[in-house]
Amino acid sequence: RVVINPQLSLPFIQPAYFIVPKVSFHATSYQIDNPMAGQPDRLQRTVPSFSVDSGLIFERRASLLGNKMTQTLEPRLFYVNTPFRDQKDYPLFDTALADFNFAQIFSENRFTGHDRIGDSNQVTAAIVSRFIEDNGAERFKFALGQRFYFNTQKVSLDGISSPSRSDLLLAGTGQISDTLNVEAALQVSQSDRQSVRSNYAVRWQPAPKKILNLQYQFQREVLKQLELSGQWPVAQRWYVVGKSNYSLQNSKMVEGLAGFEYRADCWALRFVAHRFATTNLSNNSGFSIQLELNGLARIGFGSNPVETLKKNISGYQATN
Repeated sequence: RVVINPQLSLPFIQPAYFIVPKVSFHATSYQIDNPMAGQPDRLQRTVPSFSVDSGLIFERRASLLGNKMTQTLEPRLFYVNTPFRDQKDYPLFDTALADFNFAQIFSENRFTGHDRIGDSNQVTAAIVSRFIEDNGAERFKFALGQRFYFNTQKVSLDGISSPSRSDLLLAGTGQISDTLNVEAALQVSQSDRQSVRSNYAVRWQPAPKKILNLQYQFQREVLKQLELSGQWPVAQRWYVVGKSNYSLQNSKMVEGLAGFEYRADCWALRFVAHRFATTNLSNNSGFSIQLELNGLARIGFGSNPVETLKKNISGYQATN
């Protein structure tokens, strides 16, 4: 498979507004050695796409919790037009439907990977409000967004067409104090007005490299999980790290991570053990160990523990 995706944009960005028109061409060529019965061994596809991202930024002085702040109001519109190309004969190597969130609704393609380019004639409308302190710190942020479709989307993975509008997304973050942060996100179905997915998180970070996270995740008819993770010093130069993801539906732990780090003056040692459930209900376990010589090299066995910890523990900071 060969993929070429050139893009050309012309941003107009000012303090009070921005407009970013963009044109892209997604060209893909396949040569299949052993095609399935009735499938061609050579396929080519070129799909143009046009989008315009635009927004306004309003500011006013406000007071919140007795403190003077700047409040913003930021409406945003994102339009995408991508023509339909019949892709039912194309293989699926690395493509899936993208997760529906605030980052994804401002993207041109509703699929991940390169095997499906979704047809679209749609606009995303969102509004964001922030409360910013005089020192530049963002104290609170609230967002609401929804996508509206002007056509019936034909490219799909399951043969199910999309409704005329997407679910409603709501999100908020807040810096309650210098050490406590809260986050919340909610996806509401427009057909039955019920929650489809929600996520609530609390982070306590009293000092650098001292952090505890508590998170609740819900997805209707799929999961209810409670996650606890953190990084904490237990002795001079010694830190423990860990994560536990517990399924409230099945009453069992579906993922666990534990390890330690030792920081010397010019080197650091890390050990991480990771265990998680797979789709076939079995468990997969592994561990990694790494010796890092500051400014010289990293020597280890298994996957990179630093990347594993950054991925699994929100706010994790390397000890050296």
